[in-house]
Amino acid sequence: MDKNFQSFAIACIAEYSRVYGEIPEDESWMFLEAEYYATGEGQTVCLQMTQANPRGGDDGDFDRTLPYPDNYKPINTKAYRAVRGFHKLFGTWHLPGLRFHTREAFFTRYAEQLPASLVKLKDASCFLEYHSKLYYNFA
Repeated sequence: MDKNFQSFAIACIAEYSRVYGEIPEDESWMFLEAEYYATGEGQTVCLQMTQANPRGGDDGDFDRTLPYPDNYKPINTKAYRAVRGFHKLFGTWHLPGLRFHTREAFFTRYAEQLPASLVKLKDASCFLEYHSKLYYNFA
């Protein structure tokens, strides 16, 4: 699935660039959203706010065969790690609708779905991982 995650990450970054411009270098978080709806199936909105930090272990974010200090430099992108994390949370089904947003767009567009405690931390310098899935159907 690694190549697929990379393909989704590239597509998301390309769309982000078309809509918002370049991702600011000092932005510590990634803001992800996927929406799916179909007649009779309802609507699902998946949201994630993540720092997409590299992880040790089986995730393969570091090449431990390299000499120190290169073995502590991530070998994949933040966008890749964000897509991989989104997939772990929400599965393959929602990846085709995945989009990245700016901080402002994310908090504006989904203001009514985000908890007040998260909104208070919106501009705080802290470690934070948030995700939610809202599904509804009126059938």
